Order: sequence, then structure tokens, then C-alpha cells
Amino acid sequence: MALPLSKLAAGSHFAFIAFLVVGGPAGRRWPRLVPVHVAAIAATAAINLSGSDCPLTVAEKHLVRRAGREPYEGGFISHYLVEPVHPAGIDGRVNLVLLSAWMVPTTVVYLAPRRRAGR
Repeated sequence: MALPLSKLAAGSHFAFIAFLVVGGPAGRRWPRLVPVHVAAIAATAAINLSGSDCPLTVAEKHLVRRAGREPYEGGFISHYLVEPVHPAGIDGRVNLVLLSAWMVPTTVVYLAPRRRAGR
């Protein structure tokens, strides 16, 4: 049972990351998402700036251990998103690309003036 739960934790993590990336543009279409997206950004920033481990990563690794398997080393993003493409892991350049992929669309959407309806 723990291994399927670890897959649920990993899927939730992927969904959270996707929401960080597309939440800004989605908030343009559905303004009620904006406060949720800003809260997700704040939580992510707090975790990263404090040097803490992501709670979703901790939960997933715990569930993998409970299933009798050895969890991966490092963080979720490095394990699932970076290392399959860039086996050396996250370095300064990769980190810049990751942050840009997330922050550029979000910043553009939040700073761009809203268009009036009917145009």
C-alpha cells in the first residue's frame, strides 16, 4: 500500500510544479486562482530560502521506505526532471533554466496590463 501512496505523492508533486509554471497564465483566465498561485509561490520560496526539504519529497521518500525500497538521493526535481536529461544534476546553469521556466511566464503575466473586455 505504501508504494502506491508514494506514487500518489510523486504525482501530487508533479501537479504542484505544473501549477507553479502555469498558474500565472491560468490566473489571467481564472482570476480566483491568483491568490492560490501566489500562496504556492510563497510556500515554495519559503521552503527553498530556508533550505528545508520539500514536505512532498519527504512524504514520498517515507512511503518508498515503508514499501521496503530505497528512496532516491537528493530532491524531487533533480531526480525526476533534471537527471534524466542532465545526469550531472542541478548546477548553477540548470538552476537558472529551471527558475526562468517558472518565473518568466509568471512575471510577464502578473506585470502585464489587463486588456479590457470586448477588444
